Amino acid sequence: MQKIILEKSWLKYSLMIFVFTLLFLFSPKPKTSIGTYCGEYIHLNKMGFVLFCDSYQYTYLTTNPSLMLDSNFVAVRQNRPLYIYIAHVIGLPIKFAVDKIVTTSFFESIGGNQYLHQPIINTKLKSSPFLKKYNIQNQENLVLDMLPFYIAYIILNFMVLLASLILLEKLLKQLKVDLFIIHFLSLFIVSSGIVKAFFYSAHEQMFTFFTPLFVAYSMLLLIRKRLNSTSLLFITFLNGILCLAYGSFILYFPCMVLAMLIMENRIFPSLDQLKIMSLNALVFVIPTFSWIFICHHFSGHYYNGEISNFREFVWVIDTMSIGFSTFIKTASSYSLRYLHTILLTLIPFVVGLLFLFNKSKSIKISSEYSHFFLYLKWMVALFFFFFWVLGYYNFRLTYTLVPILLLIIAILLQTLLINKIFLKETLRKNLLFLSIVWIVWSVLKYGPFPFQ
Repeated sequence: MQKIILEKSWLKYSLMIFVFTLLFLFSPKPKTSIGTYCGEYIHLNKMGFVLFCDSYQYTYLTTNPSLMLDSNFVAVRQNRPLYIYIAHVIGLPIKFAVDKIVTTSFFESIGGNQYLHQPIINTKLKSSPFLKKYNIQNQENLVLDMLPFYIAYIILNFMVLLASLILLEKLLKQLKVDLFIIHFLSLFIVSSGIVKAFFYSAHEQMFTFFTPLFVAYSMLLLIRKRLNSTSLLFITFLNGILCLAYGSFILYFPCMVLAMLIMENRIFPSLDQLKIMSLNALVFVIPTFSWIFICHHFSGHYYNGEISNFREFVWVIDTMSIGFSTFIKTASSYSLRYLHTILLTLIPFVVGLLFLFNKSKSIKISSEYSHFFLYLKWMVALFFFFFWVLGYYNFRLTYTLVPILLLIIAILLQTLLINKIFLKETLRKNLLFLSIVWIVWSVLKYGPFPFQ
């Protein structure tokens, strides 16, 4: 039985997700005041979870995605419609089942009707600055309308998290990393603060793991010349579509440029590479430009909440237009805020990496890993710089760097094993001990914050 589970990645990681998301329900309630995080604690008898504040607007929009193209409605998620439409499709059969259940005599006999109208949900929606233009005060069936699509988001979170774990294993198996190392590293995804804080919310945050892993796996195939020009265009187009679900997929294209330069040991691209890059750039932006056209055609506007509300990236232009001193002052302040998220999010992984680099300094990385290993280091630098100049700093965004660091850690551990710097059984025991420490800390630590 154990062998079957270990051989079936989807089953193995599904069980892991189930166990840890269940354990997180027993984690302590955050003791900070409500103003210190964007969300609320939902009690489930002696259990509970944090519902992220954006969940109401996400779920409400998912009940009727056409609102994103309503000329009288400014949907804050208009620039990221894919996740909402997918959740809508998943939620439709759930809504059909729920609608049937609530009309049964059994549902009435257990007093289910008293839970169908929750005024607090209307209050939450009306208080949202992004939904206030839409008349919702007379909608009394919001529980029936929204519950199926909230469930759809939980299913979608599960699917993206499962895909991330499977992708991590698939990628590391390509690098011939031992399975016990893969299982150890997977814990930093499945039992992370990101899962703890967002799994039970209607949000795209599970892409924190999937985005860097999918990009890294695509680049591994490219570096190892397992992608022909057509396959590369397809993956580029797919990443372009995924940009409509999660903004960090925009990093795919610069990562592709990096990989192409590294695989040819070049600093500047050749003419042939420039042609390939140009064609892929065109294919990459087609989904986003097409969606912008659709938005303008049907609603008369295109709204990007990240730019309009948080001034992501454009803060550079904003401050430079005022004066260079304003730019320096703002950049310094932002850098300190970013450093704060780095210190509280990445320190354990950076310490681990420094230890492993020190142990392997006299060892040459195998030619089997060398190009991809070099690429990963540049990928870390690229992601680090991207989130530095973003202008919006949060621990959940900084954690996007962790999956890339885990890949580097895996290569270093395997290299040390191959060169017998570490003995396999000793390493296995040490990683088991670290796993127990991480799990206990993740479950029992103070709330799921500051990852929100």
